[in-house]
Amino acid sequence: MESVYHMMATTLSEHFGVPEEHIHPDATFEELDIDSLARVEMLAVVEDRLKVTLDQEPRGTTLGEAATQVERLLAGGTGGAAAAAGPPPGAGPASLPGPLL
Repeated sequence: MESVYHMMATTLSEHFGVPEEHIHPDATFEELDIDSLARVEMLAVVEDRLKVTLDQEPRGTTLGEAATQVERLLAGGTGGAAAAAGPPPGAGPASLPGPLL
């Protein structure tokens, strides 16, 4: 299985046109010219590829920090993830509290 970091790096390169030589774990989203809207879109791509819905938005100022937090969420460490099959019948729309990445 592809690592979360690699998936995020590939997404930044393929979907957002960030040059590969600029992508590294210590790169901040600001340095990569990724604004909050692009972060939301990147998170949606990652959730789609992983077939999960994160219960909490990952926080972090660098790509490596965000990837590490997504891995923790997937492992159930600080928020967890639900299968992307969808919410149970009658459940309202999902919300993701807190700042993104």
